[in-house]
Amino acid sequence: MIRERSPEIDLHSVSEELESVSEVLSATLDRGGLVVELEDQSLRVIPTDRFHSAEGEPEDTDNVLYATKNGFIELSEEGFFQYELSDSTDHSILLTQIVTGEGSSREIDSFEMMDLLADAGYLPPYTPEPLRELMAGWAVSEKDYSVLDIAAGTGSLMQKAAEYTEGSKLVGIEIEPLYADLARNRLKENENAEIVTQDFFEWQLPGTSSGDEEAEKFDAVIGDPPMGRLFHVSPERRERIQKWAPGRGKIASAAFVTKAVSHLKEGGRGAFLLPKSALKQGLLEELTESCGIHRVIELPVGPIGSARSTELVLLTVIKEDRPRDVRETGIGKFNQTELPENARGLFEQPLDKILQNRYNPYNVELVKASHEDLEGRNVVRILSNPPIYDIITSDGFTRFGDLSGVEAGSGLSTGNNDFFYFSEEEREDSGIDDKFFRPVIKNPSSEIRAITSDDIDLYLLDLQSYTDELESEGVEITEANVVEELREDGHNELAEYIENEPRRYNQEGPVFEVDYRGVFRNPDLVIPKIFDNPRCYRVEVEDALFDTAMIGLQAETDEIRDSLARLLNTPLYKEFFQTYADPIDLDWYRLNFGSLRDIPVIKGALSQALFNRMEPFFPPEDDGDLVSLNQLLIESCESDSEKESIRRYLASRDDFAWSWFMTPSEFEEFQQLLESDEEAAREFIVERFEEELLDKARNTFENIGFFEDRSELLNDLLMEFEQGHYRGFLAGIVLQFEGVLGDLVEETGGEIIEKDHETKFKMPGRGRTQTKNLGSLISQFFDGVFSTFLDETVRQRRNKIAHGDIIENSRELSIYFFISFYALCNASLNEYVRLAEEDQIGVSV
Repeated sequence: MIRERSPEIDLHSVSEELESVSEVLSATLDRGGLVVELEDQSLRVIPTDRFHSAEGEPEDTDNVLYATKNGFIELSEEGFFQYELSDSTDHSILLTQIVTGEGSSREIDSFEMMDLLADAGYLPPYTPEPLRELMAGWAVSEKDYSVLDIAAGTGSLMQKAAEYTEGSKLVGIEIEPLYADLARNRLKENENAEIVTQDFFEWQLPGTSSGDEEAEKFDAVIGDPPMGRLFHVSPERRERIQKWAPGRGKIASAAFVTKAVSHLKEGGRGAFLLPKSALKQGLLEELTESCGIHRVIELPVGPIGSARSTELVLLTVIKEDRPRDVRETGIGKFNQTELPENARGLFEQPLDKILQNRYNPYNVELVKASHEDLEGRNVVRILSNPPIYDIITSDGFTRFGDLSGVEAGSGLSTGNNDFFYFSEEEREDSGIDDKFFRPVIKNPSSEIRAITSDDIDLYLLDLQSYTDELESEGVEITEANVVEELREDGHNELAEYIENEPRRYNQEGPVFEVDYRGVFRNPDLVIPKIFDNPRCYRVEVEDALFDTAMIGLQAETDEIRDSLARLLNTPLYKEFFQTYADPIDLDWYRLNFGSLRDIPVIKGALSQALFNRMEPFFPPEDDGDLVSLNQLLIESCESDSEKESIRRYLASRDDFAWSWFMTPSEFEEFQQLLESDEEAAREFIVERFEEELLDKARNTFENIGFFEDRSELLNDLLMEFEQGHYRGFLAGIVLQFEGVLGDLVEETGGEIIEKDHETKFKMPGRGRTQTKNLGSLISQFFDGVFSTFLDETVRQRRNKIAHGDIIENSRELSIYFFISFYALCNASLNEYVRLAEEDQIGVSV
């Protein structure tokens, strides 16, 4: 919803003009707007900037006029009316015409009136229809359910709940009189609906008191409560709200939900639309004292993006007293911009049944979480990246803040960057001696991984060494004394620069003095606090400082420094940074020290040996390199729990066995060719082959543990290819296809069965075995284009090669076999990682 700009009305001038109108007895201003007294009625005129100040006051007048961009909307006992501006009138003239009875209007129905007031900013954004249906439909699961709406607004959510009931009690609480009146109008046909105009934090059912355990409860409690912070409300109301607010009590909506569940019957259901930030300060931990957390689902931007500017979650709870350690919660987020039509099933179907459905009918990333893991910041991180649940909750990982040999520190905050910071050009033009400048790292380029002196474009004016020397000579360090010494030493430009700097309000000490307390100097690594694509930079500049926009790291040894820089720049850790940092918007994140301290570290990766093994794949150029890097990280994990957590996380990511060779668009073209012209498809492969691919394959075989037993043999075969011995390459490679598939079976804990002179493979968790031949294995493990190309290009020609038949176009055929074999290796590695998601791997790497 794009709201129109509020009209600028000078109410003071308007009141003076109206005083001269004969029909007007008085026109007075108060904190809620303008009150106009006529002989037979009174009017209140409210612009949007005074609307919330008028809380409780419109009832003291007969009619209310709400100013909009195009005129006024009148609410009266006779109905709703719109007065529109013309080319010859402004708001002041039109108001005079309304007062004198000369203004023309048209009657509008309640729905158009609410739309116009919402557009003008008087009404909150509506709870979108798909969410109303989802919330009310799940919470009101029986026709006789009584329902409480904790923040009824204009009644749209309560109206939807009424559709699921037959004669049961409906109560809505709304503090704004206008909203409450509109809700009553919306629900006027339902004699069981009651709208109470009251602060929810003061409200109790008639005849009950706060904390009354015997008070009447509701079967369903629903709400789309206000999402602002508490400093926006009056001190008196803030105090009432904070009694219910969990944690530090800054988010109003969290307090609404805490009080809401106190009105639920045992077994009752609650559904609430909340900002994701409401979960940070212990809301779920508070709720688990009396409720089961049923679902916490981050919503797609589509249904709410036009009306809200914050990330929203739908929280559903069930009032129950089971122990927390036996309760489980579904935490997830939708993978599309619109709410799917079947979204309600995500809340109504049993959690285990949803997770076991391999087809994911709701297009949602979903994990099952223990109630004991619902700590606020962790929940927000899991919502951002649900597959990371096992890693966040694992005790096996060392957290960054507990990592020995590494220290994180703050950057420089001068308090007066205009005085202290110089660009390269400003430094050269200043005439100030270079010895008074120190390099500062602030916004390094995303195109580099190491910061050298060539990358420095910012300098700090630093007199620390100079003043230390003066002090050792007995000079008192005052601004006047230092300026005098600078002039005597011939540094007139710097002396003049200092003298021309005006002193700042409440400044203590000399203007040139920098506070270095707590500031890291000479960092080994730096990480930007605000980023879209996270990156860790090595610092190769002597005597460097870094700005407060960065986080600095110091390492005890060069080995830790180098391996940590590489680890933090892997794609896996870039995802970790985005998950643990606080989102600013859809693309940007803010990392603070608390978030950095929580990031899990694969300690086994902090070695020179792994650094060297990762070198061929770094930085990754395609998914093949990515898979190789990820596998190396798995192999470096020191415990089985670490390995399993990383495997499961990586198994949730889509991998593409051909991406090391073709772009997605090229792959699509190849697929079309394979279906229409097989020969053209093979030519397509040959045209894209480059000798460098042999080095890529060699790096994979030499560095990935999965291929360790075959790496020497495969390297020999690659050398045969490179030397043009294509027949020798083909004779050897034809035997390796089934060998790699056999490795996959063994590494994943399957069986190779020799029986009745026949070899069969059995994958873990699969109910049947497969005969050891390439065709049956390909059809079991791989589908689609990959399976087709392997079958038609490799399997059908392999026997002829093995039997020594004459080979024509041996180089071209060698290319086919190499490409197919390396694709098979990548796909096998992907399959190896994927099986971890199903918990089928029976042996460690």
